[in-house]
Amino acid sequence: MRLLTATLLLVLLVPAGAVKAQTKADSISLFFPKVLITDSSNRVLLVYDANRKAYEIPSIGTMAGPSSIKDYIQKTAEEIGITYRGFRLGGMFTYIFPDKYRTFIRPYFVVQSNGYANGTGLADTTCHWFTREEAIALIPYPASALIVRQLLEKPAITWGGSFEEYGYTNPVDTSKIVFRQLEHFYPLN
Repeated sequence: MRLLTATLLLVLLVPAGAVKAQTKADSISLFFPKVLITDSSNRVLLVYDANRKAYEIPSIGTMAGPSSIKDYIQKTAEEIGITYRGFRLGGMFTYIFPDKYRTFIRPYFVVQSNGYANGTGLADTTCHWFTREEAIALIPYPASALIVRQLLEKPAITWGGSFEEYGYTNPVDTSKIVFRQLEHFYPLN
């Protein structure tokens, strides 16, 4: 009888304890990579976002499902239509939002393009090559522009840093973007 009572109690209590609301302690931070692509002429590849009417560093979104970093880089390269000889981690950055209990973890991977998959040009017509200074000037998001400059000017170091940046609009209105660099760049290696 005691065994039956203990078993019933276990069956009734375990599901009740397992079903609870998400709390701050178990919030999930999103892993949202960016892929900084350069070529042998030291140009930077940017993608044009038609909704925001702005250029940005390529990304194919957050990493979801079973995926590896290598697969993420390969999928990004395939969508754009480039080939590459390798990639490295340029830095890991956090984006913190004052009104949300989550952090975006944004690694920047640096990819050296060595050609086009089709042999002639980019497959994605929203992507264009720019000089380094043109690219940095075209990126309207303060954190991204600072990160790109840091990675290009000091490529031997893997960087970290933290930002607060929000207020994006469609199209981008830079006067509405709220930005603070919470932690200045620091070496991770």
